[in-house]
Amino acid sequence: MAGAPRMNMAIYNEVPVGSAARLAGRCEFVPESQQWILQTFEGAKLPVQNSGMEIAPNQLIEIIGTKGPQGELMATAVCKLPEGDIDGELWNQAVQMAHHPKLKHLFQPNSGA
Repeated sequence: MAGAPRMNMAIYNEVPVGSAARLAGRCEFVPESQQWILQTFEGAKLPVQNSGMEIAPNQLIEIIGTKGPQGELMATAVCKLPEGDIDGELWNQAVQMAHHPKLKHLFQPNSGA
């Protein structure tokens, strides 16, 4: 799952159920629904199905997982991002560039020679 592509909500909403994904933002736990919600850098709120992983509330994180049947993110790993000023708009633009057909090859790992 480490090779899951970074996405924003616009891209995530377009991929089929079961697709690998990585989304970044801040998570909060909603006691009423007993559910984690990821607030992405573009301000969208995405339910996260967390299978016992430790998530610190309001910490900048990137969640790796798959798209669930109701559109939720089925988390398989959580990566802590450095605290400080992260430009969410810049992050979102980089994600969009990584999915642009003419630029995506620049963001893919080198297969090695």
